[in-house]
Formats: sequence, structure tokens, C-alpha cells
Amino acid sequence: MDAKMREEIDKLKGFLSKEALGIRKLNETVPVTGKRVYIELPDRKISTVYYRCDKENAPLIVGFHGGGFLFGGGAMNDQMWCAVRDGLGMNVLSVEYRKSPEYQWKAALDDAYDSSVYMKEHAAEFGFNPEKIYVMGASAGSCLAASLCLYANSLDNMFFAGQILLYPFLDAATDPDSKGDGSLGGPIMYIFNELHCSADEAENPLVSPIFATKDELTGLPYTIIVCADDDNLKAEGLEYAKKLEEAGVSVKSTVIEQMPHGYFENGFNDPAAPDMNFLSDREKELITSGEMHKKALETIGYIKENI
Repeated sequence: MDAKMREEIDKLKGFLSKEALGIRKLNETVPVTGKRVYIELPDRKISTVYYRCDKENAPLIVGFHGGGFLFGGGAMNDQMWCAVRDGLGMNVLSVEYRKSPEYQWKAALDDAYDSSVYMKEHAAEFGFNPEKIYVMGASAGSCLAASLCLYANSLDNMFFAGQILLYPFLDAATDPDSKGDGSLGGPIMYIFNELHCSADEAENPLVSPIFATKDELTGLPYTIIVCADDDNLKAEGLEYAKKLEEAGVSVKSTVIEQMPHGYFENGFNDPAAPDMNFLSDREKELITSGEMHKKALETIGYIKENI
């Protein structure tokens, strides 16, 4: 990395960190269709939103939003989680896990694990089937979902029925600019990586699941991986699917043609939403034309067919 790019990254890092703090506040006040649930633990409180489906004893999805472990919030993909609940006929818990710049990877993983354990222990209270708990995430949220399964497996507490990974970010160690062409690139990927973990932690499989060994992958639950075609992360998603299969894990994977990174979350966004300003002209066109929403619904259909 040359000095000019290093300067650009450091300047942008400070700006984006301040923006992320504003999103934290918005996340706690934005209206939601689901029910806000605060999981009280001895050392902290985890904010979540619970979307209950209309079927008794249906499965539960523990969901994690994207945003590079910096942006987003558990309450900020309301329409998306409603569509997942209704399309799959499952209950959904959207978890507001701790993020950078205040926290790094272990805090997010602890929130993911502890909230999942809590839900399993309180299944009767929430009205879902404790034997059918799935984890699901998009982008960084997929990394967290995959890391959570690896973590539970290492503790001999694999109670998840499956993991659903949408355009997963699985490698914080490899230079982002070497990952190939796609809609996700530039200085922001360096910022995400540097804020999420230290350089010597980047190859830890709980940070970057792509580095998990065959032994660490053995025993993981049924996996669905959905990659976006126009995405720098497509290769690592497909590689992870292959590694899982080689470890004896049952896997279904697909690539959604012509779609950019983030299409699933953005496919349920209001075209007039302020965050449209952060998208490319092509992404805006895909949203306003309805094509991104169509592909997002097709993705839910693919998951339903293969779950």
C-alpha cells in the first residue's frame, strides 16, 4: 500500500467511525414491525428484534446484519426480516451485536453466541422449536454466522440445524484489492478489516472462517451459501462451500447472476431512503426498477426450496 492510499484510508476511517456512531443511535429509535427484546446478561444487555411468524412451534432464524462490522443495526433491516419470516415461515431474531470502532471481533461473536444460547433456553417463552435453530447473515453478518457455528462446534455445543450465508465475507487477512473485480472494493474494505481485528488475528478461523481446517469444519451443520455474481467476495464464498463439502458437510450453493454485493438487503430498501446516496448509479437503477427486489425474493425462494 502506498503512502497516498494509507493517508486516504486513515482520513476516511475517522469519518466513517463517526458516521457509525450516529447509526447506533438511530438503530435504537427507528420504528420496527417486530418486537424489541433486550436480552439481559450479567455483564451486558443485547438489543434484538423478534419477528414471530403465525405458525406454532416453527423454526427460529438468528439473524445478523451486514455493514462490515461497522455499519448497520439489528433494527435497520425491518422489511428484509419480515420478508424472511413470511417467505420461510420461520421466526426471526435480528441481533444487534457489538461493532467497531468501539469493539472488535470477539465482542460480536460473544453477542452472537450468548443471544443464541439464551433463545434456545427460552424457546417455550418465544414459541419456536428449539431443535430447529438456524443462523443467517449477509456479508459481515454471514462471517459472524459462520464464525458462530465454528465456535459452537469447538465447544461441543452444536445446536444449530443449519447456516444460511449470503454473499459471505470470510477472509479478513487477504489484501482486499487482490480479491478480484466486483462491486465491493476500494479503501472501505481495508477500513473494515483494520477496525474489526488486529493483523495477527486475521487468520484466526473465528475471524476469517475461510482459514478453518478440515477438522474444524467437520461437524458443522447443513449450509446454504448464496453468492452475488458482481462481488469481490464471490470467490471466497464458493471456496468455503468447497471446503465444507470436503469436510463432509452438506452444502447447497448458488450464484445470483448480475447482482452486486448487498443486493439482498438493498432489495428491500425504500428507493427514497437516505442511504441510497451511498450506492452506485447501477445499484440505484436496480433498486428503482424493482430488479433487485425481485432477485431478493428469488433468493428467499431458493432458501425455502433447499432448507
